[in-house]
Amino acid sequence: MAAVVYVLACADGSLYTGWTVDLVARLAAHRRGRGGSYTRSRRPLALKAWWECLDRSEARSHEARFKALSRAEKLRAMARDEVFGRRLRNAPLLDLPSRRVARGGAMAALSPPSGADLDNLADEANRVQARIHTAKGDIVFTFYPHQAPVHSAAFIKLARAGFYDGLTFHRVVPGFVVQGGCPKGTGTGGPGYTLDAEFSDLAHVRGTVAMARSADPNSAGSQFYVCLDDARFLDREYTVFGQTTAGQDVVDAIRVGDVMETVTIEPKAP
Repeated sequence: MAAVVYVLACADGSLYTGWTVDLVARLAAHRRGRGGSYTRSRRPLALKAWWECLDRSEARSHEARFKALSRAEKLRAMARDEVFGRRLRNAPLLDLPSRRVARGGAMAALSPPSGADLDNLADEANRVQARIHTAKGDIVFTFYPHQAPVHSAAFIKLARAGFYDGLTFHRVVPGFVVQGGCPKGTGTGGPGYTLDAEFSDLAHVRGTVAMARSADPNSAGSQFYVCLDDARFLDREYTVFGQTTAGQDVVDAIRVGDVMETVTIEPKAP
């Protein structure tokens, strides 16, 4: 990867900007609390956006220019497709942190799978696949219930409840990911609960299906993304719970606003 400028979302809601020639290593350093003095007390962190520069000199210049912007100006810049003449890429990050459902408190109408329900759905995830029907064709993916049993079970439960039917893909970053599953269609909504992270060694490759989250690692809910290309710098930062087996050409054709007409669970193809 060329020199890049990156923006992190911090646990306290602040934004941190830096530059690097190795985004994977720099994110790992931030995660360990060694990436910068500013971020050490503001973990957990999540990658929010990044863009490539011609060289280190341009990266340093862009970093300084971006840091000089106000928070509102930074957010407006990240809402566009480019920054300082370079194509911007936004990470699969929830635009607002979701409120966690208090343990033992009142549950929303939708609730995450637990107990026998979780065990049964996670076991079933070995034998079924998800089919997302769109006007452009169907996207089919299988689950990783051994690495992500809760996320696999939760997706199946939401799909069977009709939660995803009619929702849109609200974010498309060419060459990176398509993201959907927000009931508000804005990237700010969820099912009314959040899931604890199930990070694993599964790689982010073309066709990977994973859950979006906020800076809080335990904030995923219903929003998911599908990789348009390899994105290994996301490894162990997001919960991977599936992989496309058919319809990746449909994923490639998705544009902002395209509708998931139905999302169904069916027996896995032989």
